[in-house]
Amino acid sequence: MKRQSDEYEVTVLGSGLGGLIAAALLSNHNRNVLLLRESSYHPFHVKDGYRFSPFSNFSERRLKLTLFQKVSQLLNLSSMTRDRVDARKVEAKSERERQKVAFQVVLPKARIDLFSHRSMLQMEWKREFPKELSRIEDFYHEMDRIQSLLKKMKSEGSWSAFTLRPLPWIKRWFPFQSLPKETMDEKLSSFSREFKEFVQLQLISWVNLYSDRFPFSLATYLLSSEEAEKWVPDIDAEKMTKRIVEKFSQSGGDIEETEGIEKVEIGWWKRRVTLILKGEKKTIRSKFLILNSPLHHLSQFLGKREKLLSKWKEKIKPRYVLLPIFLGMDEKVIPVGMRDLLVSILDLAKPYEGGNVLFLSLSQKGNEAVAPEGKRGLTVESLIPIGKWYQGSLDEHLEDVMRHLHHLFPFLEKYLEFTDLSWTHRQLSCWSYPHFLYETRDDLRWEKEVVPNRISKNLYFVGKENFPHLGLEGEILSGYLVGRQILKEFD
Repeated sequence: MKRQSDEYEVTVLGSGLGGLIAAALLSNHNRNVLLLRESSYHPFHVKDGYRFSPFSNFSERRLKLTLFQKVSQLLNLSSMTRDRVDARKVEAKSERERQKVAFQVVLPKARIDLFSHRSMLQMEWKREFPKELSRIEDFYHEMDRIQSLLKKMKSEGSWSAFTLRPLPWIKRWFPFQSLPKETMDEKLSSFSREFKEFVQLQLISWVNLYSDRFPFSLATYLLSSEEAEKWVPDIDAEKMTKRIVEKFSQSGGDIEETEGIEKVEIGWWKRRVTLILKGEKKTIRSKFLILNSPLHHLSQFLGKREKLLSKWKEKIKPRYVLLPIFLGMDEKVIPVGMRDLLVSILDLAKPYEGGNVLFLSLSQKGNEAVAPEGKRGLTVESLIPIGKWYQGSLDEHLEDVMRHLHHLFPFLEKYLEFTDLSWTHRQLSCWSYPHFLYETRDDLRWEKEVVPNRISKNLYFVGKENFPHLGLEGEILSGYLVGRQILKEFD
C-alpha cells in the first residue's frame, strides 16, 4: 500500500533538550522543522499529587545563570529574563548565594556540604578530613591556578572553558604549557580513600561520564564551577524545556508523536532522508535529520547504514543504566541537615552498582506543585551495569536500594506513603530513554566532542554522548552547534 509522505527541511528524531534547542533555533530562522517524539516515552511521572522528574546528573537539577542567559538570548526567550531588583535585594541575594549548597556528599562516616563559598567549604574539610587538611588546601589552590588559565582560554561568546568551534584557536592554545597533563587518579594517589571517593562522587554527579581517569583540567572546571557560577533560583531544566517547546511551536515548528520508527533510509543521490513510521501509513522526508536518542538505541533504525555509527559506538559506551525510583513520604522523615540534592555511598570497598551508590533529589519543601502539603517527593537514581539487568531483576534491585535508604532515613518505614518503580518498568525499553553513565575507550579530549555533531552529509547527532563530560551544558552546546551548522547549509 502506498504511504502518505510529508516533506520537511529538517526532522528531529527525539525530544531531548539538545534536539529541541536545535529545532527551536532552526524554526526561529524560518526553516520548516518537524519534532518527532516517541508517544510511549514520558519524561515525568505524576502520582497522588506528586510530580517526579528523573535525571541523569545533578547539572539537570541546578541551572547555571550563564547557561540560562545564553539559551534565553539564543532563542529570544524574553519572558524568561528576570527584572532587576534594587541594590538591597541584590546584596541580600549575594549573601544567600554565599551560603548556598550545591549538593551534599554522604560517605559511610561523613556528610559534607558543598558550599559555594570557599571559606565555608574549608570548614567542612577541616571537620571531616583533619589529617589531610594542608594537602587538601594545596590541591584546591592548584585548581584555582588551573581555573584562571581556563578562563583565559575561554573564547568570546562561549559559555564553556573552551571555544565553541574554531579549532585552530584551540590548537594554538591547548594544551597550554602550564596546563597539567595529570589525571585525577594520579593527582589523588597520596590521599585517603575517603577523600578520593569524595572527589570522585562529585565528578560523576555533575556529568554523564564514569571514569577514574578524569583529566585534572576537566576536574578543575567541574569542581570549581559551583564557586564561579551563580545559579538561577526557581528555574529548572523542566521549566526551560517547556518554554522552548512553546517558542518552537510559536515560530511555526511542527510536533508529532509516533509509535516508533521502523527504518531510516538515507538517499545519497537526492540528499533526502526518509523515515518510515511504525504503525502508520506514512513516511517523513527531509533534507536533514537530527538524531536525538542514545547512540546505542539508533542502530535498529539505520539497517545497512548502521556502520555510520559503529566507530563512535566503540569509542563511547554506556557503563551503567540509571534507574529512577520514586518515593512519596512525610517530611518528618527528613533528617536535620539533609540537603535537597545528595549523592551517597554505603561501602567504599564495593562497586557502585547494587544500590551501593545513590543519587537523591528531594522535592522543595512547601512546593505543592510537586508534592502535597507536608509531604516530600524523593527521586532516587541507582546504578545497574549494562547487560546485567532484566525486567524481573528490578524488584530484587529495589531491595538493595531500600536498605541504603533506610540507612539514610532511619524511620523511613513509618512515614513512607509509597515506593513506585512502575515508571521505570514502562520507560526503560523506550528508545528515547536517556539515563545512562558512559565510559570512553580513549583518553578524553575534553576540548572537543567525543561523538561529532555531524555523522554524514545530511545526518546529525545531538545527545549526551557529544559532550558527556559537561552534563546539561554539553546537551545545550551540542544542540546549539547543530542548529548553527544546518543554518549554514541553507545560506
